[in-house]
Amino acid sequence: MMSTSPAYVEKPSMLSFDKSTAIVLVAISLILVETFSGALRFYLDKAGISVLLYAPKVACLLFFALELRSFKAGPGVWLSFLVLLLSAAWAALNGASAGNFAFALYGISPLLFGMACGDQITRHKRLFMWAIAFALLASLAGIALDKYTDLPWKGYSYSIGGTELSANTTWASEEADRPAGFARISSALAIIISIFSLYLMATLRSKTLVIGVCAIGFAGVVLTTSKAPALAFIGGVGLLMITRFRWTTRGAIIAAVLLGMSLPFIAMAFDFDPNKVSAGNSLSSIYDRLVNTWPNVIRVLMNEDREYTGAGFGLVGSAVAAFPVVGADIFMVSDSTVVYLWATFGLAGLFLYAMHIPLFFILADSVTRYGRAMLATGFCICIVSWTTDTLEVTLANLFLGMAIGHALAARSHAKASVPKPNEQAQWTGLPGLS
Repeated sequence: MMSTSPAYVEKPSMLSFDKSTAIVLVAISLILVETFSGALRFYLDKAGISVLLYAPKVACLLFFALELRSFKAGPGVWLSFLVLLLSAAWAALNGASAGNFAFALYGISPLLFGMACGDQITRHKRLFMWAIAFALLASLAGIALDKYTDLPWKGYSYSIGGTELSANTTWASEEADRPAGFARISSALAIIISIFSLYLMATLRSKTLVIGVCAIGFAGVVLTTSKAPALAFIGGVGLLMITRFRWTTRGAIIAAVLLGMSLPFIAMAFDFDPNKVSAGNSLSSIYDRLVNTWPNVIRVLMNEDREYTGAGFGLVGSAVAAFPVVGADIFMVSDSTVVYLWATFGLAGLFLYAMHIPLFFILADSVTRYGRAMLATGFCICIVSWTTDTLEVTLANLFLGMAIGHALAARSHAKASVPKPNEQAQWTGLPGLS
């Protein structure tokens, strides 16, 4: 006689591996390390264990590799990975070593992690939000400490493997010190505060809290004296305010992306006054980019016939600083993500930057708070990218990757929810198909 008792179902152990929890903890560890990067580099170097700072990015690479098997992405994403590999091979032909490729891959590991794993953070949104709130408050407290006390890590540098690294960069603008707090540099701190504030503003339900976060976030960015993140913060807040107007939002997105793409070409097309670079006013940094940085990088690309192919993945940015290659010094700093991508991938890099538009369009159609947060932070990063190599900024990489991952998931769910033709016919009761 067969037993009618219900089958025994084994309960999961408290110690069982929860992949989504591990993923959110990796993201939080990356956030905390970047928020306190200046102080951590100082104290960990003193203890002789500064190598621990690299653990979160290594974990990002490991989780990206683990998720590749089940990663659901369209042909465009896989084609982008193929372009990256071909670009690395091209860089090798131009003198890059395996170290250049490995360091460049390590640099964009938060982007890859966010793309493949980031959407699983939605399962732990509350924990992630509290971590961001803590990091934002710590960043603001760091500014106060920097202004009114002498921080031991300010201006400190150390060496790993013959490469000198800065724990915190002393930086002044117009004879005024630019506070970096617990972070490494004031501009990075400004980007951190902007991203965290916009994320909280998009996810919090209380309007009073939203207004409070907006006020203290903007004040923190202003205190760092960083102009691009301040403009980006205003742009992100503005976009959040107009998301209900579909075509106005799309117009703002297109304008922001096209303006970012056009700035380097404007620098090449017009002769700007070089005297304004050393004028010491608030616009001297943008004139420096218009007169020197952008034209110099683009001219080298053209003179070496690399305007179509780029120099290759691993020959642009900090990978060149860590593993020097003869003739590639000019590509170390681009001060524009458009120029950075162009120098790396050639015309394919310009296409990749233009992909901001469909990405933001998908996020703009999201009805969830998390989707709005990804739109606001992604738009902020886009504006910062006008004058910054955002692929060299860890948290910008992470949140942009999360935005891409969320857009891919949203598109996948949208396709899955559309009934097949025979299902539609059956639902409408057509004869012969019921």
